[in-house]
Amino acid sequence: MTGDSLALHGGSPAVTARWQQDWPYVGPEEISSVTRLLESRVLSIYDRSGIVADFEDAFASYHSTDGMPPFALSHNSGTSSLHAAYFGLGLGPGDEVIVPTYTFLATVTPLLQVGATPVFADLDPVSLTVDPDAVRSRISPRTRAIVVTHMWGHPADMASLVALSTRHRLPLVEDCSHAHGATVDGRKVGTFGTVGCFSLEGHKALAAGEGGILITRSREVYERALMLGHFGRRAKDEVLDDSLRRFVDTGFGHKYRMHPLAAAIALEQLKRLDDRNERRRVNLEALSGVLAPVPGVHPPRTASGMTRGGWYGYKPRYAAHELGGLPLARFMTALRAEGVQVKKPGSPPLHGLPLFRMTRSIGRDLALPWAETLAASEPPLWECPTADEVYPQLMSLPTFSGDCSTVIAQYGEAFAKVTARWRELM
Repeated sequence: MTGDSLALHGGSPAVTARWQQDWPYVGPEEISSVTRLLESRVLSIYDRSGIVADFEDAFASYHSTDGMPPFALSHNSGTSSLHAAYFGLGLGPGDEVIVPTYTFLATVTPLLQVGATPVFADLDPVSLTVDPDAVRSRISPRTRAIVVTHMWGHPADMASLVALSTRHRLPLVEDCSHAHGATVDGRKVGTFGTVGCFSLEGHKALAAGEGGILITRSREVYERALMLGHFGRRAKDEVLDDSLRRFVDTGFGHKYRMHPLAAAIALEQLKRLDDRNERRRVNLEALSGVLAPVPGVHPPRTASGMTRGGWYGYKPRYAAHELGGLPLARFMTALRAEGVQVKKPGSPPLHGLPLFRMTRSIGRDLALPWAETLAASEPPLWECPTADEVYPQLMSLPTFSGDCSTVIAQYGEAFAKVTARWRELM
């Protein structure tokens, strides 16, 4: 195959196997569960009962440690779960929270809603998760919490991060939205920190269409999170803190309940999460195997003692210097002509984006509720040189979920073919 002309120059494409991404997977079990709710007209659940309680119980049981399940609180999105977690921790104006610069924006934007200030930390170039040394360097007397994201399904260095949070007495929030079922030494992500938050959006390893859930062992955090978005009947049933109970009728301003139909889908998805994660692991480790010998391409590696869970994304790194400086855009154009589904990943590093460089006057002009917490002048640019270097080198390939052995082998052939003829692309 590598002897053929590039498809970009009139040759035959290397990828000929028919393949279409089969995610999110919706089977007869999900359809039946949703149909039963529709037939019974259960379209809203105001307390902790029915399919919502069933899902929360199952999710908590799945994340038990030492036989003890955490509190679990479902939401209408992962963003809502993070907002509830930050509110549950009591974060507010004047508080600094260390966050990864390389994460989805919704890891950080709820901090603005509570008035806290995000402080961006650089990434580890191998795992693409936050660098514990960068976190350590950002801790100040104003720091009130640390947030980590298990980016693209790879767990962060939890031993180092837990040690930091313990030493400095800072709560640790895990954004597990990319990493459902991922483990560190057999222990599931989301159970190391004070709070673990998960998105259940339709492309996630555990998909509900839209939805989110948080887990915590802190009754205080749980009740405060409950009050933010689950006012009324559920708050009356579960909130015990006298300082909160007088507000149960109104809550604190949001309606974040999970839709019962989403809970029904998520519950069925949870039953097969481990099996589906294993299928993706087999496929994507096979993909890494065929890409490893290819010059200029460095497939993602999973650290010893860790599992990636759902492999929410597969992001190999491109080394242009190994192919004579061939630009990544040109390299990907040739790959697409060969039939490879490749693109640049989303979620650029956040530290330089306009939303996080905003001044108070701009916030006031936009009538943003957190405007008065912003600096009067443009804030200092947090230096994250590794993220600035690594992100432009990343590619995004499909997270193969089904029986994809043939197309994976052909992807390997396509990459080998293009790299063998890189001079023709200069």
